[in-house]
Amino acid sequence: MLLDNDAFLTQLTRLFENVKSTTKKIFLTTKRHTWQPKKLRNVEVAKELKSKELEKKGDDKEYPLVIRATCGKNKIQTVVNPSDSDKFYTAYSNILKVHMDSMKKREKKEKKKTDRKKKIRKAKATIA
Repeated sequence: MLLDNDAFLTQLTRLFENVKSTTKKIFLTTKRHTWQPKKLRNVEVAKELKSKELEKKGDDKEYPLVIRATCGKNKIQTVVNPSDSDKFYTAYSNILKVHMDSMKKREKKEKKKTDRKKKIRKAKATIA
């Protein structure tokens, strides 16, 4: 659901608080919003536009950003205009800093494939 910036931030804090008690994950994405109609999203047209964009390297437009947060079936998003981006990002970063303590550090998996390769190399070296 598309929300304004302040409502998005309040909903995001609620999502983070709900996630603390469960094992769900929150995915945050940020994209540039170009306001293209759906007809222009074809692969062929996109290739033509990319070639034209390479010719126009002096693109000084400021595009709004789309920020999405998903947690299971709950999906929220907002569009941040370039004029509001500083104010939004200070509030957004504060929310992320407050809720970073609930995040767990990712555990590294053991490298079993490299161990197997080393054993195979040793076996080949002893045979040869």
